[in-house]
Amino acid sequence: MRAAIALVWIPAGALCLAVAFAASAWAGEPDLVGKIVPPYPKGYTSNTGSCVGSGSDPEQLCARSIVTLDAEDDRTLQLLAAQFVDRVGDEPRWRITDSVPYPALRRDELVAIATCQRDGVDDAGLVAIIDTGVEGASGLDMLPAVRWAVRLDRKTGRFMRVAPGRVRCYNEGSSE
Repeated sequence: MRAAIALVWIPAGALCLAVAFAASAWAGEPDLVGKIVPPYPKGYTSNTGSCVGSGSDPEQLCARSIVTLDAEDDRTLQLLAAQFVDRVGDEPRWRITDSVPYPALRRDELVAIATCQRDGVDDAGLVAIIDTGVEGASGLDMLPAVRWAVRLDRKTGRFMRVAPGRVRCYNEGSSE
């Protein structure tokens, strides 16, 4: 399990308090990093995914992907970074290389997966929160990312934070 450790010094008595944070462990969600899926643990599935190619050769087109980890009630819990391993019949199998909690969304917000640009360049490795409630949104081809964006680094298989101001995503609900 991955955890971030924070040390907090309390001056009155010089007490050192170590706080470990592991969001997925607290929520009882599985830690799939390093595991091969499918199958997913009982009670979990993946309902959405997108290939994140690392080149134009056939074996590179879907060498990595971004998939969701969903509970039985269809709530998305995590975004998973995955690397292609093999196929069993028609079903691809993936080694999970990283995970991030699925972001909490506000009214009119959506998560855009693999339909975004960073600094004006398309990048299938981007995931961002977009606000579909902004004035005139239905007529816009692109919507800016708000509050949160990550990018799957194809070399390391890890999610990297990206400044939302550098990201905009295709508005799949535009009136084109």
